[in-house]
Amino acid sequence: MDEAAADGESCRSQTASPVDSLRWLPAALFALFVVANVAVRLYLSHCSVRHRFDAVPVEFGLFTGLLGAVVGVAAAAGLYFGCALVGLIRLARGVSAPTVLSWIAVVVVVGGSVLGALFLAASTAPASVDRTLAIQTRPITLVTALCVLPGLLGFMAVRSIARDDSCWAESGACRLRLLIRLRAEVRRLLVVLGALLTLIVVTTGMRRRALLALDTRLHVPAEEVLLYGLIFAVLLGVFFLAASSAVDTRAALLVDEFAPLPDPAAGAITEQIGRRNDLGGLVGLGGSWRTFESVVVVAAPLLTALIGSATSA
Repeated sequence: MDEAAADGESCRSQTASPVDSLRWLPAALFALFVVANVAVRLYLSHCSVRHRFDAVPVEFGLFTGLLGAVVGVAAAAGLYFGCALVGLIRLARGVSAPTVLSWIAVVVVVGGSVLGALFLAASTAPASVDRTLAIQTRPITLVTALCVLPGLLGFMAVRSIARDDSCWAESGACRLRLLIRLRAEVRRLLVVLGALLTLIVVTTGMRRRALLALDTRLHVPAEEVLLYGLIFAVLLGVFFLAASSAVDTRAALLVDEFAPLPDPAAGAITEQIGRRNDLGGLVGLGGSWRTFESVVVVAAPLLTALIGSATSA
């Protein structure tokens, strides 16, 4: 029986997140995916640029289907992220309005800068069907970005909880539970955003294929697909590392508290070192990059194969 249970204490981290407790959530996620997918197809059907692709209906149809899937997944993810963010705010207890506004400001400035740079590059490009397609699909890009916003805010919330000493004024067992909960929340966010990133990169590759099928003289280098993937992977990595680094710092403090480094001159330190290593493994100390690598970077061979098939012309 752990310390918290022995004292009859209820740990904050054991409070169920809306993601786990709302029974209607899976059905709502599926409904959002379907509605957003259909909405994207209807929107594209009314875009003037669509008629330019009448000669290549198969390639443009595949691009349209993938783009609808991107927005459908993003819409479902937006609701999922919103529920996760509510759970994190409850976990923080008493988050002030200025703190939440600071999270929003960071996400909007960083994410908006990336999005603004991409929009500027499209606006200043020479007139072509590629430029027209990019401009007319901007509303879709903005909707996708807004859906991702709560997920990035979730990383900021985790970072805030990990850095706020007032959130760790519990028993040792409860603090360990809270640390493990934060690790799980970060991984959840990363998995969903990583899946969305994969879908965006594949869709970008199919967009290039449709453009080249329409006109082989268009200058749409394959590196553009990789550049989009790299930009969004870096953006995701920045927010993930901001959250996970704060959690790592808190984990190191807990390990030092419960299993301090022994004196190297001591006669028997094996047991102390083993206890420290066991505790470090329990709280996931030093595993942040491995988590990112396994969820995002290890997917590179799969991404390469998908991009190769989507960009071949």
